[in-house]
Amino acid sequence: MVQSSKRRKVTVAVLLSSREKFSAYYGGALARWTYEVYSRLRNDLDVTVFGYPTAPQDLYPLPHATSSSWKLCDFISQIPGARRYEESLWLRALFSRLRVFDVIHIHNRPQWIKLLRDFGYEGAIVLHLQNDHLGHWTASMLDELARYLEVVAVCSDYLRNTFAAKSPTLAAKTKVIFNGVNTSLFFPREQVREPKTIFFVGRLHPEKGLLQLVQAYARVLKVHSDAKLVIGGSTGFGDHVLTPYVREVEALAASIVKDHSGSVQFTGYLHHDRDLPAWFQRATFFASPSIFQEPFGLVNAEAMACATPVVGSKRGGIPEVLADTGLLIDPEDIGGFADAMSRLLANPEYRAKLGHAAHQRCREIFDWQVVARNWNSLLHGPSVRPPEPVDAAV
Repeated sequence: MVQSSKRRKVTVAVLLSSREKFSAYYGGALARWTYEVYSRLRNDLDVTVFGYPTAPQDLYPLPHATSSSWKLCDFISQIPGARRYEESLWLRALFSRLRVFDVIHIHNRPQWIKLLRDFGYEGAIVLHLQNDHLGHWTASMLDELARYLEVVAVCSDYLRNTFAAKSPTLAAKTKVIFNGVNTSLFFPREQVREPKTIFFVGRLHPEKGLLQLVQAYARVLKVHSDAKLVIGGSTGFGDHVLTPYVREVEALAASIVKDHSGSVQFTGYLHHDRDLPAWFQRATFFASPSIFQEPFGLVNAEAMACATPVVGSKRGGIPEVLADTGLLIDPEDIGGFADAMSRLLANPEYRAKLGHAAHQRCREIFDWQVVARNWNSLLHGPSVRPPEPVDAAV
């Protein structure tokens, strides 16, 4: 008897939020994670991404599907009392295609799991969390959720700890899979490194701590009058609205330049692949002063990939990302924040030491190739895909 161990590819349906486009320019972190990981697993998995309609010229090069029901969903979302049915309608419209997949991978939508089971889905469900969607759930709700899925993947231990103590059952099904960096795009270029440039990139929103950064920068100028601050990003993905918060930041920056002869540059939105690496490579260090509990903070790992030291908040998952390769600060302690930045500006040897350690850590843990390998192991593991019978032939 001759046995064949060849197995067919596991089929995976990835569910983005019904509002997220699958695009490098118009999509967000979830779309990027999906492309970076699954594009590296084409030999092992048969993947289709389901999400918001995206123009063909903007799509990541992976199979993508949508539903014409998005127009009705948009309409319903504007009707008070009816908008709660929007997501159910979206899933129902897709379900005839979803039901044939071995695994459904759901990004950030725990409420979709019970809906899919109610519709009759019998395959494996993997919930992938990049934000704190379960921290406010009660213990009984978490235990109930655990009944309907195989795995919860989270991007940090911090995120796991937001719910794990309330539900040992769900905690036992939870795995930490870090986010990643494309080290072919993000890598060191010391020949372009500038001696006194502080770089920030992110959404121009109060939770990102930009106002505190500008306040700390004003203090830095008293010691390093030639320090430059570069602020990258906009209020949304690919667009920008001049909000009251942005006006406040810009007004403070203008007053600092006038009073202290500093230099503050607003770059606007930066294309992730085309623009962002060069800014990290030029920066003396990267400032990541998130006010809120950032679950991971991908920009920190991208800076590390470029051997750029990070001054980051000791909040959320940022300490896990940096470990001992960066400086951790309380972003609301403006004096302490300024002191940390001044310390790096004054000590090139120390910066180089931190940058080298950060680069090594990123290559070993956050390279997308490493993340993809870990994800592949999860999807082929016994909790998701039990061993298939071996085909036998005489």
